[in-house]
Amino acid sequence: MASREQANSLLLRDDSPHEKEHFAGYRWSYFSSLGDGPLKSRAQRFLESINWTSLIQCASAKRNGLNCQLLPDVGLGYNHLVRVIEFADDTRWVARLRMPPLTRNDDEAANACKVMESEYETISLIQRESEIPVPHVHLFEANPSRSVGAQFMLMDCLKGNVGMDLSMVIPTKHKLDVYASMAEIQIDLFNIRLPKIGKVVGINKDGTYRQGPLPNLGGPFDTAADFFRAWSSKAKFGLSESRLRDAAGQYFDEVLPSLSLFREWVNDNAECLSVNNTGPFPLCHGDFGHNNIVFDDNYRLLGVIDWETAFAAPYETFCEFPLSLSVIPPAMDVPWKYDEAGRPKDPEIRQKFADRATYIAISPLRMLNGSIWLPR
Repeated sequence: MASREQANSLLLRDDSPHEKEHFAGYRWSYFSSLGDGPLKSRAQRFLESINWTSLIQCASAKRNGLNCQLLPDVGLGYNHLVRVIEFADDTRWVARLRMPPLTRNDDEAANACKVMESEYETISLIQRESEIPVPHVHLFEANPSRSVGAQFMLMDCLKGNVGMDLSMVIPTKHKLDVYASMAEIQIDLFNIRLPKIGKVVGINKDGTYRQGPLPNLGGPFDTAADFFRAWSSKAKFGLSESRLRDAAGQYFDEVLPSLSLFREWVNDNAECLSVNNTGPFPLCHGDFGHNNIVFDDNYRLLGVIDWETAFAAPYETFCEFPLSLSVIPPAMDVPWKYDEAGRPKDPEIRQKFADRATYIAISPLRMLNGSIWLPR
């Protein structure tokens, strides 16, 4: 576990721009590695449907007609396709284009348009209210029916890769630096407070922010209790009953009713679940981990990306561990994964619990109350 002295030195380290850059190139291999199937077909159709000439013209116009070109690199996420635009003066921007949903659903398509608009407003808020490094957005097109053929953002191109493109797991020698950087981001987000629980959808003339509903939950919510009640009535768990039966085996008859009982418990106890029921509420990234952080090749943090799931959240949602430290809580896991003392048998899981303890020691959020950290 990191000592208090180690934690303080990491939190105060020098991340100034004059540090030497370590970047050997983009490691975008996901698109090219996809086998035949719906994900590859969707991405390929989208790639072929875009008017790339129009996109280049949009980028050039933003820089007073400076010539630019697309580089061959293609980055792919679940909802976005990414290309690099290089200008004649060697400046690079990223074109981040939102793909249509996998399923053809009018409601989902309409919601997808709102998601990227909210993401743009959230990035703008973060740049105004914090020092969190996020790529600057030079142009945002909200209308997928315009000449390019999709919603897109033109953003600064960072000389790095997301952590999962560097390695699926954070290398041991870089863990303390990465955890310290992530903890700083979380405390900065904690200090961005909004009056309600919900998405950021705009800014008013007086400088306050407009908030909107959460996908599939509604809102915005005035209290954490309202949020938890909405969650308890609308939450859906991922496995079908048949798949759950296969996964749970002899414990199926115990697990199945526990799902509805848990929702009932949340609803019945909604008023007392949060340490801060009435707000203001911190801004939560919603998908925070090294999967959405850009690092140079030495794991120096360059920027936090993909804010589409961000929302102002109850403390108990905000204070989840980063996805990089995600585990199944022992109380919700199958018993055969643990020894008689309650320790995980899997050495990788044991290490992850040790890493979580290190993260708490490093994080300034420990000053709130160690018990506020929730397992995920």
